[in-house]
Amino acid sequence: MKRKTTQRRSVAFSVDQLQQIEKLANKKKTTASNLIRTYVDKGLEIDGYTQDIDFIAGIVRQEVKNQLTPQVERIVKIMMKSGKINAALYYLTLKLYVQMVSEERLISLKEMATETRKLGVKYMQYKDHEINQYLEDDDLVFKDLEKI
Repeated sequence: MKRKTTQRRSVAFSVDQLQQIEKLANKKKTTASNLIRTYVDKGLEIDGYTQDIDFIAGIVRQEVKNQLTPQVERIVKIMMKSGKINAALYYLTLKLYVQMVSEERLISLKEMATETRKLGVKYMQYKDHEINQYLEDDDLVFKDLEKI
């Protein structure tokens, strides 16, 4: 059996620390030196473990990013398509109304378009939980409709 090579180090402890070490060593039926070596080993393991955790966390973050990025980009593209079709519908609706109304009613149509845009912006600024509350409050929705 090969014997481990050791070296001595002088370490200073406070009187209180030494008393606690001796008391704990007696309780565990070991020497103070063995107890100190055990605690040093545990501390080194924890430090190595912490470094491993940081390394692993970096790998996990990169993998999550690699998996999510294509999905997020897909959702963004879908949202862009939705925005484009909504804008097209907005302009189509305005064009149809312009063709249907007389010249003197065109001013009220412009005002209606302005108000609907403002309501659309207001709607988009709601948080998710606020949208549900807003849509469930018929009085508030109809109050907004009166602005148009």
